[in-house]
Amino acid sequence: MTGQTRWQRRKELEDNTVEQVGETHPESGEPAVRWLTPEELDELRRDMKEASAWARAELKRRREGG
Repeated sequence: MTGQTRWQRRKELEDNTVEQVGETHPESGEPAVRWLTPEELDELRRDMKEASAWARAELKRRREGG
């Protein structure tokens, strides 16, 4: 990056209009891409943590011939 922190870059992107950062949905006219809310980020992190734990356990089980 050009000396910006992640948070500075995110703020810069958030300040841009839809026309500057992406297209709109053809039917609804809503932005096709949006930032996740803090709650959605927390939920995504929880889901990823659970999926990672499951995958590790599954790989261990398969290696052990189960």
